[in-house]
Amino acid sequence: MKDIKKREIELLAKICKHNDIPFKLATELISTSQKFSYENVSSSKRVNEYQEIIDYHSKNNQ
Repeated sequence: MKDIKKREIELLAKICKHNDIPFKLATELISTSQKFSYENVSSSKRVNEYQEIIDYHSKNNQ
């Protein structure tokens, strides 16, 4: 489990550096969004929302 968490942190740091986003801001946004999404919606709805976010950002980056 530690290896997975370490790899997640490395990937997030790489993405933050590539997009010029502060690492601390990204971690705070992720933790806040997870907190609110896990409290208020079902897992299938959460997956759909994440997919919509990914699709939106991938279209804007192309």
